[in-house]
Amino acid sequence: MLIGVTRVLGPLLLAVGLAGCLSETDPTMVGNSGSSGGGGVSPSETEMPLRVKNQQMATGHAARVEQVVIPAFDGTDLALTVYFPELDAGEATPLLLHSHGFGGTRAATLDFDEAAQTSEIGVDTLQVAYNEKQPVAGRAGWYVISYDQRGHGETGGNVTILDPDFEGKDFKTILDWAEANLPNLGYRSKAGALNPVVGTIGRSYGGAFQLIGTGLDSRIDAMVPNGTWYDLRYSLNPGGVPKTTYLNGLVAGGLESNRGRYDPFLFQGLVEANTTGVVSDEIVKRLGSQGSISYCDLSANLPRGMTLKTDVPAFFIQGATDVLFNLNEAIQNFECYRKVNADAKLLFVKYGHLLNALGVQQDPNAALEGTGAKYAFNESLIWLKTAQNSCPAANWDASTGRCVLPLKNMMFQFLAQHLVGSRQARSQNYLGFDPIPLPEIASVLEDSRNDPTAIEVKSNSSNRPKLEGVRAASAFSTPTQVIAGVAGLFTGLTSTQAAQLAQPVYVELNNANEKGCFVGTPKATVKVEPVGPASPESPIVYVGIGLKRADGTQTVLHDQVTPLKGYGEKAIDLPGISVQLKEGDSLTLTIQGYNPVFVSSFNRLPVPVTVSASVALPNRVQDPTGFCAL
Repeated sequence: MLIGVTRVLGPLLLAVGLAGCLSETDPTMVGNSGSSGGGGVSPSETEMPLRVKNQQMATGHAARVEQVVIPAFDGTDLALTVYFPELDAGEATPLLLHSHGFGGTRAATLDFDEAAQTSEIGVDTLQVAYNEKQPVAGRAGWYVISYDQRGHGETGGNVTILDPDFEGKDFKTILDWAEANLPNLGYRSKAGALNPVVGTIGRSYGGAFQLIGTGLDSRIDAMVPNGTWYDLRYSLNPGGVPKTTYLNGLVAGGLESNRGRYDPFLFQGLVEANTTGVVSDEIVKRLGSQGSISYCDLSANLPRGMTLKTDVPAFFIQGATDVLFNLNEAIQNFECYRKVNADAKLLFVKYGHLLNALGVQQDPNAALEGTGAKYAFNESLIWLKTAQNSCPAANWDASTGRCVLPLKNMMFQFLAQHLVGSRQARSQNYLGFDPIPLPEIASVLEDSRNDPTAIEVKSNSSNRPKLEGVRAASAFSTPTQVIAGVAGLFTGLTSTQAAQLAQPVYVELNNANEKGCFVGTPKATVKVEPVGPASPESPIVYVGIGLKRADGTQTVLHDQVTPLKGYGEKAIDLPGISVQLKEGDSLTLTIQGYNPVFVSSFNRLPVPVTVSASVALPNRVQDPTGFCAL
C-alpha cells in the first residue's frame, strides 16, 4: 500500500533531509523543558522515537472506531469513543485524549466535512490526528479517545464540576484502560521511566479536565486547554457577585446531556445565587479547589492532592470576548506553567463563551462572514502579523502582510512537537501542511476589523512572564454618580441594540490615549461612596475598560466588566485586554449599575453611589512589525 510504504520510508527520508541543519546534539533542538523550565524530561528524551511496550502484543490493526463502556473506580459507567488508526505490527503512535464542554458529549464520530464542522474548535484537530478522513501519507494516525464526563451523555453519575475525587479519578481510569487496550500505544523514557505518550485537548469544561487530570497523573506529555478556568471562584462568583446569566444558562443548556444529573451542592449554589445573591463559603471553597489554582498558588490553601508538573508543555487559548472565562484566567494558567516549563504557549483569540443568543453580544458568525473563517467556539483562522519569510507561501496574505493560520493546525503542530518530536513538527511530509509560526505569546487585537490582526507579544525579560507589567496609574477619575440596582438598567453594557438597556457611563482617564497595542491585565483602585445616607444593602456596581475611537464611537472593550460589592476603596484586577489604539483613540473607565451577564445579581432597591478610579493599563507591546504604530 503506497501510504504504508511512505510511512516506513518517511522517518528515514526526514532524518536524511534534516541531518545537515539539526544534529542529535544541536543545542537549538526543541524539547519539553527549557533553561528556565526545571522539568524532569531532557530534550534528548523527547526526541527519541516512540516504541511499543510489548512487541508481541503490538500486532497492528486496521482503522476502526469502537464505542466502549468501562467501569469507574466506584462502578459508574464511563462512555468512550475509541479511534484505532491503521497501524502496522510494531508501529508505535501516541494517544490524544479529548473531552467536551459543559453540557456537551463526546466526539462520537470524526467522519464529518471539516468545512461544515461548527461544534467546537479542537474536534477538527482530532480529525487531523486520527488521519483517516483525508490521510497524510507521511505518517500514521494517532489513537484518539473522546469520552463523556461524569453526568454527561452516556456516562453515569452526577456532575461535580471536575472534582479531583470523581472526574479526576475517571481521568486516571481511562489512561489505565488505554495502556491495557491500545496495543500499539507509543512509549518513551520520561525521567528515566517508560511512560505512554499522551496528549490532551478540549475547550471549556474539556479544557479544565486537562488541568485537573495533569495535576493528578504524570502520564501527560502535552496539553491544549482552550477557553477554560484557573479559579472558578473568580469565573462564577467574582467579588462575591454570582454570574447568574451563565450559571442559569449552563444548567438549562446542559439538561439534554445532563438530564438533571447534578450533585446536590450545585443546585444549592444555583438557588442561593438567584435568591439571596450570596453563595455559601463551603460551596465557593469547593469550586475554587477544582481548578489549577489549587496547585499553582499554594497560598490559596485549596489542597486537593494535585501537583504542578514541570514536564508538561501547555498551549493555552482564550477568547477576549469570553464573558465566562476572561483573558485573566489564561494569563494565570500560562504564568503558572511558564515558570516551570519554557515551552508553554499562550494565544489570545477574539471569541469564546458568548451571550450573542441573548442579544447582548455581537453574533460572531455575522462578523466573520466573508473573512474565510468560521465560528466554532473560537474563530477558525488567526491572521498573524509577521515577516513574510516567517510564513509559508501558501499562508501569506500579501494584501495585508499577514500570515493566515488555521487554528486546528496550530494546535496539531504544537502537539506533534511534544508527542512525536520537533523534527516531525517541522516537516510538511509529516504534518500534511507547511510548518507554521507558533509564537510563545500571540494576541488577537481589537483593531476594528472583522478579520482581526494578531501580533506576537515579545518578551521584556527572559526570566519572567510577559504580561505582568503595568504602566503608571492614572489620576483618580472624576467621581461619577450611578444608580446601583434595577434603576441602573439605563446606565449599563455592550455593543448590541438589546444591550442598550444597560448603557454604560464612560469616564475619561488621563493616561489612556497613547497609540500602540496594549495586551495584559489592567489594575485599578476603585472608590464606591454613598450619595446621602449609606444604604443597608451593599451596592453592586460594574466597572470595566471602555474603547473610544477617534470618530467618537464608544464600546465596553471586549464586553468585559468586573463587579464591585459594597462601599469603600478596593484594589482589583480588571479583565484582560488586547487592543490597538490609533491616533485619536483612547481607553476609558466604564461604570454600570446593572449588567446583563449578572442577570439577577443587582440591588433590588435603587442605591445611588459615586464611583471613581485610578487605572494602571498594561505596558505597550514592543512590535517589530510596525503594525502597532499605524
